[in-house]
Amino acid sequence: MLGSYEDQTPLNSALASGARGRDSGTLYIRPGESLPIRVRLVRTENQLTKAIKVRADAYGRHTPGFADALRVIEPDDVERSSLVLLAESKVTGEAVGTLRIHTNFDGPTYLERILTLPEFLRGAAIAYVTRLAVVSGPNGSSVKLALFKALYRYCLATQISWILAVAREPVDRDFVRLGFLDILPEGTKLRRPDDFGEVDVRPLYFDVLEAEHKWRGTRHPLYDFMVRKVHPDIEIFTSVSSSWATPRQSRIRRSIREGFLPEAFQIMAV
Repeated sequence: MLGSYEDQTPLNSALASGARGRDSGTLYIRPGESLPIRVRLVRTENQLTKAIKVRADAYGRHTPGFADALRVIEPDDVERSSLVLLAESKVTGEAVGTLRIHTNFDGPTYLERILTLPEFLRGAAIAYVTRLAVVSGPNGSSVKLALFKALYRYCLATQISWILAVAREPVDRDFVRLGFLDILPEGTKLRRPDDFGEVDVRPLYFDVLEAEHKWRGTRHPLYDFMVRKVHPDIEIFTSVSSSWATPRQSRIRRSIREGFLPEAFQIMAV
């Protein structure tokens, strides 16, 4: 039987504000560090529309001729092996950042098709990251970091060993600071007008499994944020953790009622 404190305090309220443990009498503090943004998987048409607007506006600032091509849903947005992340302000609800992840679980990613990758990347589980975009403003770096943590934790959970990306100058320096390395000989760029506009880009890779060890060993400033701290506002696995608590038919009916994308267009976390 719950003690008198718990009897008088609603459970949700107690957990949210901090409740005294029944046995120790110590104040319970919910683990985690609050962020000013929320990161989650795109699961509805409205969320995808918000992500598309952010990416088109961001790319338009640097490659205006390419922006119009990004104002529509791209095939990779709804591909079975793709998912889109969306960052939103907790104050205004406005979208402030996005990126897309395409895995090679069902087929090769874009870079695997157009490049001869080093031997250690062949036959490995890969996540190709593209369409990274944030709104202009002073918090752009923080939004990118939160999106990258969501990407990194997703890859760990799904046993993906390598992240591939391409970046133009000077965005490539952000990737290098995170720990990305060159796929091609240093200084060699890739021109990919079909997927990135008329700009030269730098193909990069990231070792997911070694990242924690390297960050810790070098006392990298990202180590605490990426590994040690809990961020409940990064919600990429919320739907996974609760999916078995609801019968399948109820989940389907609720998805339709709440405006989720039809099954053929579901963006799946594989």
